[in-house]
Amino acid sequence: MFTTDTTHGKTVKEIRAAEKAKKEAVLLQECEQLVTDKFGADKLAQWQKEYGDLFYLPVLDETETNIEAIAIMKPITRHILSYASTKMADGGLYDFLEAAMRECFIDGDNKILEDDEYFIPAANSFNKIIDQKKSNFLKR
Repeated sequence: MFTTDTTHGKTVKEIRAAEKAKKEAVLLQECEQLVTDKFGADKLAQWQKEYGDLFYLPVLDETETNIEAIAIMKPITRHILSYASTKMADGGLYDFLEAAMRECFIDGDNKILEDDEYFIPAANSFNKIIDQKKSNFLKR
């Protein structure tokens, strides 16, 4: 069987970005299926209506093919950031991330919040929820 080379003429950066997007699309589909089976489509629709956007925070196994735990998170707000920032002064970055994650947590596997084996990789990924938009502060 012949296949078409879809990467011809693309840079390595473009190829990697396309591979990452494809991998994320597959993971999103797996997360959707898992949470729909676990909580039901009606509950997800209710959360979406209540919180606006929803984020999935899956923790994968070592092979990065199986979801071991998943949390459903609401968007972070300035009030959550303000509260979590008070924890950073006392305990550092991971106390900040834990406070923010606990405030954004809607439902899912509590071991993501309680067990370091799951918390640490989840906390590293959680920064993405904070970095949704970018801005610049430019001097004239």
